[in-house]
Amino acid sequence: MRKQISNLFSKLNAMGSRPSLAQTISTFLYRSLFFGVFVALATSLLAQTEDASDATEAPAASAEPTQLALINGWYNAPYSTSNAEVQTVSGIVHFKGAIASIASDSEPFVLPKAFRPKTDVYIPVDLCNAQNGRLYIQPSGDVYIQSENSFTNAECFTSLDGASFALNGSGYTELSLINGWYNAPYSTSNAEVKKINGVVHFKGALASIADNAEAFVLPKAYWPKTYVYIPVDLCNATNGRLYIQPTGEVYVQAETYFSNAECFTSLDGAWFVASDSGAKALDLVNGWIGAPYGTSAAKAEKSSGIVYFQGSIETSGDYTEPLVLPSSMIPQTSVYVPVDLCNATKGRLYIQPNGVVTVQAETTFADAQCFTSLDGVSFVQ
Repeated sequence: MRKQISNLFSKLNAMGSRPSLAQTISTFLYRSLFFGVFVALATSLLAQTEDASDATEAPAASAEPTQLALINGWYNAPYSTSNAEVQTVSGIVHFKGAIASIASDSEPFVLPKAFRPKTDVYIPVDLCNAQNGRLYIQPSGDVYIQSENSFTNAECFTSLDGASFALNGSGYTELSLINGWYNAPYSTSNAEVKKINGVVHFKGALASIADNAEAFVLPKAYWPKTYVYIPVDLCNATNGRLYIQPTGEVYVQAETYFSNAECFTSLDGAWFVASDSGAKALDLVNGWIGAPYGTSAAKAEKSSGIVYFQGSIETSGDYTEPLVLPSSMIPQTSVYVPVDLCNATKGRLYIQPNGVVTVQAETTFADAQCFTSLDGVSFVQ
């Protein structure tokens, strides 16, 4: 008992407790007959003090948007979009807005400390003319934009809408990789998954030493009800997707060469809605229909100021406008978010403040007609 109490005093003094407080406790302790009661009370007080200290030192998660300070010639809100902002909701960092540049420096901003990841993070973003790009985010908060093709596409226009990543791995379940796939290439984190308010979020990255596209099987608690296709970032900022079956089997597919997936597949920013109890069915127009290839119908829901889509659509016509969002889900400015199209090709949704949604393709609109996935698509309202 005396040793336990002595250790307790040492810890209190190391934390900077005033000498008068330690002396008072010591006098009481050695005169009291109720040592056990005191130790219990003192330990409880110490635990509260430690918790308060940790809360002060740890970066605070904020549900309020924080405007990003742009650097190196980058500027805000091209093409009637909004300013670049960031916020954290339920442990997920969400970006908003769009930027462009008058220079050739790929670093547009540094994330404030509260929003910095623990490891390197790569997340897909939309560039000029629906071209493919990504954000490369370091634990220091430095953020760089990389383009699959010419960097002029990033300078012309880089949308941050729809970009997100997990702030840390708290509460995540590590995925068991199979078929030659391994974890954390290029200083990223292990492949993990977590369900937050009915949304299954991935984090981390993987690579492969084999030619098998099946990387892992989701634990049953995370299985989708239908087939799901969500965009992911591959090696050298090339475009890819996760193809997830209702049995939990997950395959990585590449727009160009599968070697890009084997080299590097980022799961950061990838997610899908597993439970759609609060989702609203979207009324499709202009000949578009829902649920092709065993996917789900087009739906959307709003949670904590973020609009989440799910399902897939297709059309045999030439109209690029498949739907109009309900007034409760419309953005305040124009929004551009990346989507997966037929054969893992790149596309985007262009969403106007009046709610009109247009599908645009990086190469040919036939890719959008064949298949447009809404899974993994979101924006901060």
